[in-house]
Amino acid sequence: MIREFSPIDFNDCRDLFIKVFNSEPWHDSWTNETAGARLQEFIENKRFFGFTLWEGDALAGAAFCHGLTYYKGNEVFVDELFISPEHQRKGHGKALMEAVETHARAQGYSIITLLTNRGHSAFGFYKGQEYRLSEYMVWMYKRVD
Repeated sequence: MIREFSPIDFNDCRDLFIKVFNSEPWHDSWTNETAGARLQEFIENKRFFGFTLWEGDALAGAAFCHGLTYYKGNEVFVDELFISPEHQRKGHGKALMEAVETHARAQGYSIITLLTNRGHSAFGFYKGQEYRLSEYMVWMYKRVD
């Protein structure tokens, strides 16, 4: 079952976020504090919306998004989408993205954007959902520590 994110889902989302991203293929080192702060930052966005996906009483996945103004119309940016490892490859990610797309259409958004790592399975997942590489945009970064 997919439903809109509610503040009562926060701790479950934080715990699942840690479980997902501290595992393969990411091997991150999220803590309750850092994961909670990251998710809270998304929630505090003025145009935040999100969805949770449940298998019975257990959280199986979540999507955190926000709206942005763009000169060609409003866009949705997918901040995070994460599915519990035991629920991956069962259509749950696709179902969450469909919920995001349905919401985007209903709210008059014209495009959905996101970032993903080319070297991870998520890249293939998004390509399979008909997301394309931009001809114009490149994500760049510079470490300063």
